[in-house]
Amino acid sequence: MKTEEVHKLANEGLYLGHRMDGTVLETHISWIILTGKWAFKIKKPVTLSFLDYSALASRGHFCKEEILLNSRFSSIYVRCCPITWVEGNWVMDGKRGTVHDYAVLMRRVPEAYRMDKMLQDGEGSEVLIEKLAKKVAVFHRKQPAEESPFDLNQAKEIFSDILDPSIRYTSSQRKFLEKAVRWSNAFLEANSERFSERARLGWVRDLHGDLHAGNIFLTDPPVIFDCIEFSKSIRTIDLLYEVAFLCMDLERYGKADWSALFLKTYLHRIPVLDYERDGPIFNYYKCLRANVRAKVLGLDPSDSAEKQEQQQAYFRLMERYMQQ
Repeated sequence: MKTEEVHKLANEGLYLGHRMDGTVLETHISWIILTGKWAFKIKKPVTLSFLDYSALASRGHFCKEEILLNSRFSSIYVRCCPITWVEGNWVMDGKRGTVHDYAVLMRRVPEAYRMDKMLQDGEGSEVLIEKLAKKVAVFHRKQPAEESPFDLNQAKEIFSDILDPSIRYTSSQRKFLEKAVRWSNAFLEANSERFSERARLGWVRDLHGDLHAGNIFLTDPPVIFDCIEFSKSIRTIDLLYEVAFLCMDLERYGKADWSALFLKTYLHRIPVLDYERDGPIFNYYKCLRANVRAKVLGLDPSDSAEKQEQQQAYFRLMERYMQQ
C-alpha cells in the first residue's frame, strides 16, 4: 500500500462492518493504525540491507511470522488480516475483493504504558522491573541453544557500521566514533575466545532481538512485543546481549539502580554471567546497544534538536562504557 491509501483505510475503511476512524503512526518500515480496541500493523513495501518487504507475498509471510514469534511471550497478537478493496471501500480482514496488503492485528494497550514513555515521565516501579526481569528470564530459559559460532569479523562490522557514510555526523562526533571502533575491534580480538566459549555453553538462542523500552508495555504484568521477525540471524544472540539492551535503556533514563535490580533478578533465575569473565563482555554489549540506538537515530533524515540530543546521549553512554 501507499501512504495515502493507508490514511484512507484508517479514516474511512471498514473493520467488522464499522468505519475504523483510526489514527496512523509511522516508522521507517511500517504503519500502525490505532483504533479504540485494536492496533493494525502494516509493513511498508521497502527493501533495506536487512529486510525485503517489497513483494505482497513477503509481507503476508512476515505478518504471520510476527504473530507466531511474538506469541512466544505476548497474548496481544491476534491474527493476520488481509486488506481488500471492495465496492469502492478499503476493508480490513475482508472476505471479498482483491487482496492489496496484510496487517498484523493486535489488542491495543494504551501508549501511556509504553516503558520508554513511563521512564521519561519518571513513572514505573521496582516491582514492575522485577516482574519484567522474571518474564524475560522465563522466556530465555525456554529457548533452546542455537548453533551459532562466534564470528570475529562479523562482530567487528556490527559495531563499525555506525560509521556508515550515509549517516551525517559532526567532525567531533566522527572523531569519537572512529576511536570507539578502534576500541571495539581491540576488545573483540582480546575476548574472542570467551565469546566463542559462551556460544559453546549454549548461551546463544533465538530471542526477541530488539528488547528495548519502546517495545515493552510496563503494565502488570508487563507486555513484551515487536520482536524481530524478518531475520532469525539478527535475533539469534547471546542472552547477555538481549538483557544489555534493557539495562542500557534504564541507565539512559537515569535508572542505574533499576538496571542493577533487573540484572540481579534475571540472573537469579538464569545465571549466565560470570562477573570475572563476563562482566567486561556485558559492559561491551551495553556499549554496542547504545551504538545501535545512536545509529538508528542517525538513519532518521530529520534534523530536529530532540533527535540530536537523544543521539548525543547515546554517544555519552558509549564513552562511559568504553572507560569502564
